[in-house]
Amino acid sequence: MIVGDTFIWLHLPKTGGTSINRLFSERALPGVAVDPDHTPQKHDSVALRESRGNWRASKRRRFITARRLEQWLISDWQHKRRHMNLPDLDFEPVRSGLYYSQRLGGTWVAADWWLHYFEVDEHVTALRLEHLATDLNSQLLPMLPAGTAPFSALPRENAKPSEQSSANPFSAQDRQRITAANPRWSAWQQQVYGA
Repeated sequence: MIVGDTFIWLHLPKTGGTSINRLFSERALPGVAVDPDHTPQKHDSVALRESRGNWRASKRRRFITARRLEQWLISDWQHKRRHMNLPDLDFEPVRSGLYYSQRLGGTWVAADWWLHYFEVDEHVTALRLEHLATDLNSQLLPMLPAGTAPFSALPRENAKPSEQSSANPFSAQDRQRITAANPRWSAWQQQVYGA
């Protein structure tokens, strides 16, 4: 989580969050606190953070980075295989819109769980991963301290190696299952991307 005087940015995994954390840490803006990247608290929801003590979100505007569901599912699966000591993680549940959650004790869960956890609704502004610099400049930059330089090229932390194939492995039947398992994300994606 990144917390400013007037905003909160929620760190949905596999949506460029490590890059955004680095970007804000390097800028060291007054009144903006960045959770260290090595702590699980970086993925706190507002409700979880508030339950830990006296901190309150109050009327801070909420932001989260959005990513198309199919790409998110693939990225999450690849990340867990590469970085979380799960090289043999099965891909078949991913074809049904599920991701492997170590947070929930090592079980397969619909990706919609994250949107419920972060309470993503019409009051949370989505920043599109594919247009992150543009969306940061138009949506979040006005909320940063006066004189903050616009965002341009962003660092690519934790991104998959470029030599990996970007082909989409999902069939039409897979896509139907993914949508059925994740109605909340599917509706959110339609709202954010229009398709």
